[in-house]
Amino acid sequence: MISQIHITNEKYRSERSMEIAAACDITANSISIVYYDLRLKRRYARTSLVGTSVTALNATKELARLLITSMREYNIGASVIKSVGIAAPVHIESVLDGELSADSLYLSPETEIFFVPYISAGISGRFTASLLTLPDGECVMADIGQSLYIAYKSDDGIVCAAFPLTGAFDGSGIESGMPAENGAIDAVRREKDALVYEVIGDRESIGVSPCGAAMAVNMMREEGIIDSDGIMTDRDLLYIGEDFFVSQSDVRAIQSDKARCRAAFEVFPRAERTFLSGEPFATETGLCAMLGLGALPELFRGAGFCRNSAEQGIIMFLESGETREKAADIARNARDITGELTDKFDDHYFNYLSF
Repeated sequence: MISQIHITNEKYRSERSMEIAAACDITANSISIVYYDLRLKRRYARTSLVGTSVTALNATKELARLLITSMREYNIGASVIKSVGIAAPVHIESVLDGELSADSLYLSPETEIFFVPYISAGISGRFTASLLTLPDGECVMADIGQSLYIAYKSDDGIVCAAFPLTGAFDGSGIESGMPAENGAIDAVRREKDALVYEVIGDRESIGVSPCGAAMAVNMMREEGIIDSDGIMTDRDLLYIGEDFFVSQSDVRAIQSDKARCRAAFEVFPRAERTFLSGEPFATETGLCAMLGLGALPELFRGAGFCRNSAEQGIIMFLESGETREKAADIARNARDITGELTDKFDDHYFNYLSF
């Protein structure tokens, strides 16, 4: 993964009210904050920190730093922040819940701090937040990133499972990798003899997104640069521009994670309606890349997209007490069936390792 720390800021509106909520989405290698106008019911601005390691030991400090710098950037006073909603990996959230306060974040004492509740030790509040965005009726949602999280929703309730991945699909396991944020190379293709790429935000590239890396591996597979066993046949690196590349170790990481994803879908309940959530792959381009790799079964062709689902779910969580109660109900009643699927999973994993 890229070693440089990058902070990006996006301002959506020029006007705002005096009632702002901060929706904080924390992963192992990034923090994003959406400033949401509670009175005008719209996003005001967003900031993100990527290229850092977020742990239980430094999460409070990193979150406070990002809040301070972005509030200064957007001229938001501490008294304007009425509430802060946080979704994070379970091991981070459990520590933050004990030490985080308005004072530790340099906010007004009246600011309310809320944590999106987690479902189990392996399924964090980030996925609870994503589930808040689902429509009514039977469906399956998949969130592919640091891990694969899957939920099956029906009239009988929600069952979930979590399958750890190696980091290929959140960028942390790719040598030039980064999350799908501004500056990430997010689409790679061959036009005649030239390798062309697109960058999120139409700005200078600072790394390769998981989708960009997946598309590069698909292209190499189609061109015979890698064989069915995932071995690069005529080179050690595929350069994307002058500074970034996909390596043999990157191919191996993608190969392993695509097999883990596909094996998980083989053992998990199915539904006709499917949704992809999260940043890296919840787009037409991302869906095509994952179908091309074989990481997703055909039932996901035509899937709906819940892009930024964790962020959107945290915003919904902050908007009303009714939604917070709904999140608590999901966390209480959703059943984690990961342990029930492990024995069947291993056989399918080895079957799907080849390209």
